[in-house]
Amino acid sequence: MTTYDLTKKTHASTGTQVIPSKEEIRVKNLEDKVNSQSDKLNHIVELLNELSEKKSTSWNNSRIQIW
Repeated sequence: MTTYDLTKKTHASTGTQVIPSKEEIRVKNLEDKVNSQSDKLNHIVELLNELSEKKSTSWNNSRIQIW
């Protein structure tokens, strides 16, 4: 004979679904867009920093060679 623990909560006990409101969906979409833009800007900053370092190193090397 099998026994079941009925005190444990099941995941499908009510069968209801939580549907976000239109405002919540808009906010979520805006948050996603902001995060995406932030990632892109961080990548651009990294590229600019690398370019700046290369130019700085290149300029310093050419200056040393002239002297």
